[in-house]
Amino acid sequence: MTTMDQLGPFKMQPFSKNRELVIDIVKLGRSKHHVPILFEVDVTDARNRIRLLKQQRGEPLSFTGWAVKCIAQAISENKQMHAIRRGRRQTVVFEEVDVLLIVQKSVEGELIPLPFVIRSANGKSVLQINEEILVAKRQDVTKGTMTLGKNPWYANLYLSLPSMIRSLVGLRMMRNPFAIKRNTGTVGVSSIGMMGNFAGWAIPVGPLPIQFALGGIANKPGFVDGQVEGREFLSVAFVFDHDVVDGAPVAAFTSRLVELMQSTYGL
Repeated sequence: MTTMDQLGPFKMQPFSKNRELVIDIVKLGRSKHHVPILFEVDVTDARNRIRLLKQQRGEPLSFTGWAVKCIAQAISENKQMHAIRRGRRQTVVFEEVDVLLIVQKSVEGELIPLPFVIRSANGKSVLQINEEILVAKRQDVTKGTMTLGKNPWYANLYLSLPSMIRSLVGLRMMRNPFAIKRNTGTVGVSSIGMMGNFAGWAIPVGPLPIQFALGGIANKPGFVDGQVEGREFLSVAFVFDHDVVDGAPVAAFTSRLVELMQSTYGL
């Protein structure tokens, strides 16, 4: 601990290489024509069902995993939402929905958001997705880890490159829809609300065509069969790529996602 006149005590610490990766992702995200959407969805019935299934199974069932299933299903019915532009005259629309999920891991005493990809999430059950999340959470990580699961061979090399070179590499990959799908999937989901007790939205930032941030859950009055009762509302924010999809399809997609979540789809 060091002190200087009028500054009070402070300490100097090295800037983590893993933070450089986060900065790169934010930079790439800023280059996209993303438009944010914010809404609330009643998840009371889903939360009750998850609690019941947890009691019956004797082991946890991830709320985030269930949300991933609903998102993947809604996108599989509205595939243009995760389409990626290829050059000036083509758009690639993938059939399978690969979801990149963010998990907080401790790397040398520092909490770092690390991604892993749930492949073909639209074709998997909530229990299958739940198991993949549990495996990712249990995975040990070391310095230089870029992703959970199989760490890419270039991980240590990438983090050692100058910022300008990393930016060029990232921009080159972002021009190739097949490289994006292979390396990161096409849909991003981060569960910000699970990290703390707050009710509100967080706008996701990143280069994928559609990215979600699951915010806090708030107790609010809601109507059920014409009667007012206490309900649990999840704050959801996502950004979509306006280059490949417009407002009307986005509204239809959002309406379908709300319908799936409120009907406890997959549970």
